[in-house]
Amino acid sequence: MPDPKSITLCLLIMISVGCVPQKTGAPGKVQQTVELHYQMGINYLNEDKTPQAIRELTAAQLLASSNADVEHALGLAYQRQKLYDQAVDQYRKALAIDPKLSEARNNLGTAYLAKGSYDEAISFFEECLKDPSYPTPEKAAYNLGVAYFAKKDIDRAIQNYEKSILLKPENINALYNLAYAHEEKNNAEKALEYYKKALAVDQSFKEANFRSGVVYEGLGDQNRAIEAYKRVLEIDPEHVGAQLKMGLILISAGNSDQGIKMLEPVVVADPEGPYGKQAREEIAKIRMNQVSSGKK
Repeated sequence: MPDPKSITLCLLIMISVGCVPQKTGAPGKVQQTVELHYQMGINYLNEDKTPQAIRELTAAQLLASSNADVEHALGLAYQRQKLYDQAVDQYRKALAIDPKLSEARNNLGTAYLAKGSYDEAISFFEECLKDPSYPTPEKAAYNLGVAYFAKKDIDRAIQNYEKSILLKPENINALYNLAYAHEEKNNAEKALEYYKKALAVDQSFKEANFRSGVVYEGLGDQNRAIEAYKRVLEIDPEHVGAQLKMGLILISAGNSDQGIKMLEPVVVADPEGPYGKQAREEIAKIRMNQVSSGKK
């Protein structure tokens, strides 16, 4: 059974605390009020308090109807709430005011990507990469990789993840996704190479540890697979994928009772998902065999 794998959008949502929006041309006190609401909105975004951020940024928008930074930030807040159509509208407003606001163009692409409009997303990421003044092209290259992967164009996904890594070698999401893409192409050695590079950036990256275990298991190296799964469970004792894998390994080694104990939490945590289904089927098979053999 295939294993779910984590692919993340590189959405630019962190704006430096202390930055101020563009000048509105409004009287000084109005401008100060706009800046206050804007900064409070940014602070709430950084604290993951999105409804409060929307409230403050909307207040700033009412006072500064033609401010690209405010419109952009409000788009980020809507996207955080998965209100992608509203986010698209806000990013477009920001770009209409300031066409050079490349961060808004990148984030517009991520909103289309989240909506499943991959071709539209690709066009905006490519625009970002063509802009020599865009300060973080590794994000656009990474997002292009995500978009092409979603379109099942694995080769172009790999090309863009590699470009992102070339621009920023410690880009852990690009390293992970590149490994994942190689895994999809059944290139186990390349997959392990990039999972290891991701782990060199952050040893506690549990999904890179987990996928490494899956690849090792596929190569028949069960000892290294077990080591990887154990690392995952040290980081996250409730990781259902690692629990499932360790449970199945215990069962295959003849330790059915311990294996079932490892699988039972998977059924509870992932009742409708692939891990829970596989765990449930394995437990049922063992119980049936125990009944058939007369074991209680």
